[in-house]
Amino acid sequence: MKNIINFKNLAVNSFRKKALKIAEAGYEGINIEKIVSERIKIKDNLLKIGHTAFFDEKKNEIETNLDDFERIYIVGIGKGSALAITASAKILGKKLTGGIALDVNKLKSLKAYKLKTFVGTHPLPSKQNIKATQEIIKLVKSLTGKDLLIAFICGGGSALACASKEELKNSILAIKELTRAGANINELNTVRKHLSEFKGGGLAKMACPATVISLIVSDVCGNDLSNVASGPTVYDKTAKKDAEKILKKYGFNPDKFKLYETPKAKPRSERSSTTGYENYFKNVKNILFACNQDAVMAMVSKAEELGFKPKIYSLALEGEASAALLSMTAKVKMGEALIAAGETTVTLKKHEIKAERGGRNMEAVLGALVKCQMSGFRCQNLAIMSFASDGFDNTEAAGAIGDFLTLEKAKKLKLKPKEFLENHDSFNFFKKTGDLIFAEKKCFNVADLMLVLSSLNE
Repeated sequence: MKNIINFKNLAVNSFRKKALKIAEAGYEGINIEKIVSERIKIKDNLLKIGHTAFFDEKKNEIETNLDDFERIYIVGIGKGSALAITASAKILGKKLTGGIALDVNKLKSLKAYKLKTFVGTHPLPSKQNIKATQEIIKLVKSLTGKDLLIAFICGGGSALACASKEELKNSILAIKELTRAGANINELNTVRKHLSEFKGGGLAKMACPATVISLIVSDVCGNDLSNVASGPTVYDKTAKKDAEKILKKYGFNPDKFKLYETPKAKPRSERSSTTGYENYFKNVKNILFACNQDAVMAMVSKAEELGFKPKIYSLALEGEASAALLSMTAKVKMGEALIAAGETTVTLKKHEIKAERGGRNMEAVLGALVKCQMSGFRCQNLAIMSFASDGFDNTEAAGAIGDFLTLEKAKKLKLKPKEFLENHDSFNFFKKTGDLIFAEKKCFNVADLMLVLSSLNE
């Protein structure tokens, strides 16, 4: 089964089909069950955990003897974490004591693996998220120094994990308004860390003194592990004053929010011979388990296989979504496949608060098409794609594909692409032209993937 559900409907010509095959390869490169089965192994009771091949190998490999632990638990936080802990449970088998995942999707028939999954809301948390987070906290706080906790920390966990009514109230207010104002993911997560006792290393503190192996699936540019899901198992280098500065920058009074300092060290009376934050984190191993490079390199290989010259344009593409792909479309040469990954932003002005339906991927493709149309640039030989790795582009669609066929259909339907772009209504534009991409929700969330493909012939 293909990851792109409507592959056949979109592949109306051979060129489009090639573009979709490259995108399909990207999805396959981050298939959750595939990656887990390849990177987690048990032999002679020795647990071996691999990692993405694009990070420091020595730092990122783990071997641990399961005989050293009385109990083994697994928790998952974020998009795709339910499938990840289920795939891991199949490997751990009877050695697993139990586990919990908080995801946007619920899996069936998990009793055989002694697992519970909770469905939370995203991008804004709700009471459902509090209930699930409290279940995880209860489990984690019950651990002892003789226990092992394996944690899958995935993108989306910043919104999903919410430990209290107070955090819920403050997060909804702050994050909703900061997002509208165009705050970037680093700024959002810095604030989230200091609105929570769970994030910014809080989970590591709760699990202490248990051994924690944290398998982090990065959805942030630059793969800063402390920013993925707001770093629940990673030592946080930011301080409360940093969150205050960000709130002030966007016109908020920090005094209206209860801000926490993230864990730095145990109180002196509780310290062992070691000092500093290592008291909480000395038994925690954080590794980059998967990231956007896994998808991008798979796309590169497929593009080469299909006869194109692939080039990685960026692994950290940021900026306003409507302009994100303009440089790629301008620079691509005949026979090239420019591939990028990252996370763009859709900034809503005050008068645009009641925007229509859309997501940053769809807006990025629409922005590129509008530019082509307005500049008279002929895009007969281009296919432009942007799609969310987890299949959610702020809607049920994962993203969109755009080319000269899209503009021709828009013309026949008397649609004005620029108006849809200005109204942030990219979903309805591509719905009308039939160019929305729908994908299975079985891949890791590594943010967004982009492709500008130029045909081999003029």
